[in-house]
Amino acid sequence: MTIDAHQHFWRFDPVRDAWITEEMNVIRRDFLPADLAPLLKAAGIDACVAVQADQSEAETQFLVDCAKESDIVKAVVGWVDLRSPDIAERLAYWAEQPLVKGFRHIVQGEPDDKFLLREDFNRGSPH
Repeated sequence: MTIDAHQHFWRFDPVRDAWITEEMNVIRRDFLPADLAPLLKAAGIDACVAVQADQSEAETQFLVDCAKESDIVKAVVGWVDLRSPDIAERLAYWAEQPLVKGFRHIVQGEPDDKFLLREDFNRGSPH
């Protein structure tokens, strides 16, 4: 099985998705698994991993829902606030979702150059 390891899906929201600039007009629209399926097939790719584009647990749930509704989405890399005081509970919650395989944080959007070194961020990282 050939898998695209990094694919984004969204229902376009010009406020939330402000990172999609006018120069990126071709993707300033909804992009869902049904849009991707024929492109994957044409490229000989069987499935994909959905990766969060918005830093919210609502985004993670949206991607899980996409995966449940589409055979082409085999796994989800979502988002959870690793700085949260209740990180253990949040991770336990998402551990109940077998399609969720991991989490990421879009660090380049953080104003703090030392964000990755912050104690509150690293509390959620395995050491």
